[in-house]
Amino acid sequence: MKYPQFIAIDGSSFEEHAHPVAIAWSQSDGQIKTTLVQPEDDWDDWDISLQDLHGITPDTLYQRGETAWSVMRELEHDLEQPYLFADDTARVTELLEKLYDACSRDLSIEISDCRDEWQDTNALDESELHHLPCDERVHRMLLAWAQEHAGHNG
Repeated sequence: MKYPQFIAIDGSSFEEHAHPVAIAWSQSDGQIKTTLVQPEDDWDDWDISLQDLHGITPDTLYQRGETAWSVMRELEHDLEQPYLFADDTARVTELLEKLYDACSRDLSIEISDCRDEWQDTNALDESELHHLPCDERVHRMLLAWAQEHAGHNG
């Protein structure tokens, strides 16, 4: 079965100057990749309450995160088409643009709402989705899509 590709990103805050701290995306075979993102020197925005939610500290990002360039290249390598579905289109686009800007590149991926991929508008439990880490959100989007398309040949 070939799956659409989904993406979710955890940010350092919900403010305008937020930067990506973790990113997850699915591949067309349904596998999920996730990585921490090492902050650029000018990425200093941080919300301690989100740290409690996702359990990621700035020190963890510096020690275990991948550079913006590495994350961007791996994401582009894994895409069959420059088209991804997200749970929060505006936020994902904003954080991806921040990642691409750090590499002096323009965002070359189109982001669409994951709800466009299924008929059942209640396929995802919106109330708990935003409290989950990015890899779990991608997993939920894949499950919702697979449940709706079970039994269909694709």
